Amino acid sequence: MKAGSTVRKGSQSSVRQRRWVVVAALVVLTALYLQWHHIVAMPGHAHAWQSPPPSAPAAHLPHYLASIDAKAVSGIADNLSGLTYNPETKTLFAVTNRPPQIAELTTDGALLRLAPLHGARDTEGIAHIQGDWFAIADERNNRIHWVQFGKGVTEVSLDNSPYVQLGDIAIKNFALEGLGWDAKRQQLVAVTEKWPMQVLMMEAPLSRLKPGPVDLKVSVWDVPAVEDMPSTDLAAVEVDPRSGNLLLLGEESSVLYEYSRAGDLLSVMPLWADMAGLANRIPQPEGLAMDNGGNIYIVSEPNLFYKFERKRG
Repeated sequence: MKAGSTVRKGSQSSVRQRRWVVVAALVVLTALYLQWHHIVAMPGHAHAWQSPPPSAPAAHLPHYLASIDAKAVSGIADNLSGLTYNPETKTLFAVTNRPPQIAELTTDGALLRLAPLHGARDTEGIAHIQGDWFAIADERNNRIHWVQFGKGVTEVSLDNSPYVQLGDIAIKNFALEGLGWDAKRQQLVAVTEKWPMQVLMMEAPLSRLKPGPVDLKVSVWDVPAVEDMPSTDLAAVEVDPRSGNLLLLGEESSVLYEYSRAGDLLSVMPLWADMAGLANRIPQPEGLAMDNGGNIYIVSEPNLFYKFERKRG
């Protein structure tokens, strides 16, 4: 009798274990499906994984791995946002939005200096133009300002700075979100977060800038790819200095997209756990930069720093 009870108990225990295994497997499969859904189950997904047309530039993102993964930037506690690379100083520049500040970082994510940015309400993007000149995106005002931030400068003011006023937007927190600079075309590229989700371009050489409002023609990157791209928002934009391709960062999906100027989706890089050398998903990627050697840098709120390098071989 006791032996029979032992057998029945062992059998019941085995059944329970199998049930737990099945439940765990279903949870994992559901999570994978939801992650995959961000890319392939949205409008335009049919083109996301197909080979680009023969005329499109070569894709680069599949060849990258994280060499710095989720490094906390000491000296910045919160709200680390836009990012840009200055090839003249070989350093990175970032912004925070609360409080508004400009930060200079090494390419290994060490803070070099931090300066208050007076007159800004909600700084989300930054792009290095040339020399000491940078463009700053203020989301709440839906403006792009140009400022100088040279060596030894300890504070910056937007008062009397050149700026372009973009159109009004119903929800102020979903306006300007990122900036990039195309040095070859002398063109500033901007993204709005959502409603509408847009890529904007403007010819903005420094010779045309003057204090106060500047009248610049702003055009929308008018390709079907943006309306149908597999993302729900745009957090940052960068121009690959080698190919001219556009890199677009989706914060909600935590995915980096590479587009040709013609609007072809060339490649994607999910910023998820166990992908691209990451231990964990990048929680809130907000800023994006690329240096002249092709290294990719991403910052994530509150203060995390990532560096991706092209795989050797």
